[in-house]
Amino acid sequence: MANIATTHDAFRAQTASRLLAYRLAVPIAALCLFAALVLLWCTGAHSLYFNVLRLVGVEPFGFPFLDTHAVLAAAECGRQGVDIYQFNPCDALGRPHVYSPFWLVITPGFLGVQATSCVGLSLDILFILSLPVVLRPRTLGDIFLLGLAALSPMTVYALERANNDVVVYLLIVCASALLVASRPYRLCSYALFLSAGLLKYYPIVLLLLLAREPRRHAILAASIVGLILISFGVYYHFDLDKALANVPSASYFTDAFSAENLPFGFAGALGNGLVRPVIAIFLLSALSMVTIARARRMLRLLDRENLDWERWELQCLAIGSMLVTVCFFAGQNVNYRGVYFLLALPGLIHLYRLADKTSIRHLWGQTIAAVLFVMWDEFFRRAIHAMLVPFASDGMRLRVEIFFWVGRELIWWWVIAGLSAIVLSYLRRTSSVRGSRAGPARSIARPLS
Repeated sequence: MANIATTHDAFRAQTASRLLAYRLAVPIAALCLFAALVLLWCTGAHSLYFNVLRLVGVEPFGFPFLDTHAVLAAAECGRQGVDIYQFNPCDALGRPHVYSPFWLVITPGFLGVQATSCVGLSLDILFILSLPVVLRPRTLGDIFLLGLAALSPMTVYALERANNDVVVYLLIVCASALLVASRPYRLCSYALFLSAGLLKYYPIVLLLLLAREPRRHAILAASIVGLILISFGVYYHFDLDKALANVPSASYFTDAFSAENLPFGFAGALGNGLVRPVIAIFLLSALSMVTIARARRMLRLLDRENLDWERWELQCLAIGSMLVTVCFFAGQNVNYRGVYFLLALPGLIHLYRLADKTSIRHLWGQTIAAVLFVMWDEFFRRAIHAMLVPFASDGMRLRVEIFFWVGRELIWWWVIAGLSAIVLSYLRRTSSVRGSRAGPARSIARPLS
């Protein structure tokens, strides 16, 4: 018996060591790539730095961390009394401030444009260090799939720009970790979701997770959140209006993702005048109906499964699905905002592994492949373009580009249908068990009130 116990302990220790190595594999690979790019820039090999990024489908700016520079420039000139919503002379491109005024509040007074490299490096390193928390591979196949996502053009683009979505992502990861903890800590997660929403607006949708809580505490927390949001909107009303007016509109044919791209892009190409909105509305309606039909089918499949939505991977899947879905329908999003797929992909892999029928497993496998495709779509687009340049005519290249664009947009709608079903299943399942939380909830009634 002693030998059996010793063997069992040794096996458990070996398994734990292997899982730890698997969990560190993707962050180490990301850290090595990041260190190589930093080395290229610091040693003056800027041409090679730019070429490497373009090779993987990322279009770099003349210097790294451009978006961190934008926030720091706005904070610096704002402290000098400049109306940064009209013009920002501290910014390298003179860009007016397009983000929430809350960024100006939280930026320390000692940080200005001279701290761009330091802040950008710090954010990117924190992002990479967060990967073991989010990505928890259990097999070599998991490492491959999650590595593709972590090193995708979407992710690399976010880090190259050190976009402020990286800050929001880190807040959401911290909040997600607290969400699976006991009640007092879980309530802190909603404060982090609220903070993320004050910074970039769209994370406000995550406050729907209050449906997890007992009714009395959910109503109280929602009232507090509503009061904060109303106060914020009233106090910063004029700044918010000016910032939102500064948000640039992108072409429907860029790497930005949005529900508008396919219907309005097609309408712009096929019609003019009054015909254009008619075509756009018709296509949008048709796409919506097909998406709803697929979402309902996937919702039925999800409801048949006895899923533990408290599990880390599924919790992150629901959060990532909410964020990507609301961004898709809210407006045009620069490619790097798809970084939230990193939250969703481990959960999709978990659903694939749980599926007991071949047809359902194929469905989740297709969803994983579609997510990885949209995360790498800019790499594929550039690769196809490079292959066609030597022999194809301009007309042929244009047709191929259009076919690729249509295919990409249809895949986006297909992915969003699946993510929408996941969100609905999660909210319905968690709200249905809210009553079972009522007993433990009493222990936190006094701190909340």
